[in-house]
Amino acid sequence: MSHALTKNLHKASFSIVAAWLTSRAIVLITMWLTHTFATDHYREFTSQGFRLWDAGWYQQIITVGYEQVGQESFRFFPGFVLIGRLVTQFLGGNEVWASLLVANVFSLITFLLLYQLIVSEGGSARRAKRTVWVFSVFPASFVLIWGYAESMFLTFTLLFFLSLRKQNWKVAAIFACMAGLTRPTGALLFFAAISASGFSLWRGNLKERAEQLLACLGGPLGVAIFLLWSNSRTSENWLPFTVQREFRGGFIDPFRRVWSGFSEILNLEADAFHVLVALFFLVLLVVIWKRLPRQYFWYSFVTFVVSVSAENLNSLERYLMTAFPFVMALVILSEGKRSEKLIYPISALGLTGLTAISFLGIYVP
Repeated sequence: MSHALTKNLHKASFSIVAAWLTSRAIVLITMWLTHTFATDHYREFTSQGFRLWDAGWYQQIITVGYEQVGQESFRFFPGFVLIGRLVTQFLGGNEVWASLLVANVFSLITFLLLYQLIVSEGGSARRAKRTVWVFSVFPASFVLIWGYAESMFLTFTLLFFLSLRKQNWKVAAIFACMAGLTRPTGALLFFAAISASGFSLWRGNLKERAEQLLACLGGPLGVAIFLLWSNSRTSENWLPFTVQREFRGGFIDPFRRVWSGFSEILNLEADAFHVLVALFFLVLLVVIWKRLPRQYFWYSFVTFVVSVSAENLNSLERYLMTAFPFVMALVILSEGKRSEKLIYPISALGLTGLTAISFLGIYVP
């Protein structure tokens, strides 16, 4: 089985690399055209290039550290920062190139692992290739090219799910912890672990139960490590979460938040687009429930709930994209229909659009 999987991955590698290159071509051309035709007002943003938005925060932290950048920097978890700081040593201290290199290398690894996971779960090679291609041109996937931590987080998450598939609980615990050190949503891998096939704290010997316990606690442990470290460095406790609350607002009942979104759609308010996206992802959640193993559903479900439980829904598309089963569900939903061929150009247009308005400073990625 392992040999056959490796052989299939080798055969698919050309298509996977082509998808990776295509997404980069789309984003880079879009950025160039956007800057070329931007007015002077918008060039304030486009002239920053790859230093925009969260990428700029990561690059500053890589260069001078959290405390020197200020309290707001503590909402960015350290996994990407640590690897970026290591890579800068080989690039003459250039933090921009370091962040881009890390993000794009991990992005390619993400696509390779996604293909491997789908095939290992019984999906066809064709479905696995299609999923990689759809992911590569998914509207929010431009952050996998910019200096964001999403590609690294996805890599660790996919390795975690592959480990769950093999019931290798120790390895799953390691990758869950690394995901938790990269993004706070790594803690949500707890729900994937406890719903995975073969998981039971009541069966097996003490060693097996201890390993399974570590697998489900790995993500929360990674998050806790950074929280405790930040507590030791600042006068305010739990700063990574309190600072983030200032940007997204306090917790709101997710069902009430989605329901209130209907009025925002009717009144064409700022969050109307995000509410429509949330409703579409609800449909994909049903597909995940029906077609994918339970650990995929529960991980996607809690990610969805956490993502929509805020007053401010900025960056919702990016948050939901990191729950990769949503993209798997999108491909499954389109199979055997007219939309099967349309999904690529539609996604690519979405990628072009979100890249452009993010680069202009209109959309918050």
